[in-house]
Amino acid sequence: MGVSQPQHVRIEMVSSLPLPDDPALRSAALEAGLLGPGMIGLTLGHSIFICHGHRDRRLVSHELRHVHQYEQHGSIAAFLPVYLAQVVDLGYANAPLEVDARAHEIQ
Repeated sequence: MGVSQPQHVRIEMVSSLPLPDDPALRSAALEAGLLGPGMIGLTLGHSIFICHGHRDRRLVSHELRHVHQYEQHGSIAAFLPVYLAQVVDLGYANAPLEVDARAHEIQ
């Protein structure tokens, strides 16, 4: 998946994905489809959150590609504005960083 520092990757199995504490950010994430009832995986830097019962090769490879993307941008703070702008402007499915992650999924 291109991850340069795999030793830093942590996968946490969770009952639900974390939502931002900030009300405006939480609302934006839900409205953009970034987070919500159908989402089963989330990557923040080297941390991957996967909902119980959904860990498989396809999802882990997809989320590892997002780790690579974070590394390429240099930080969470540099990655998120680019990613969020793509999701808002083009929709989740058409965001180039999502298209790239799907292209690197292992079935």
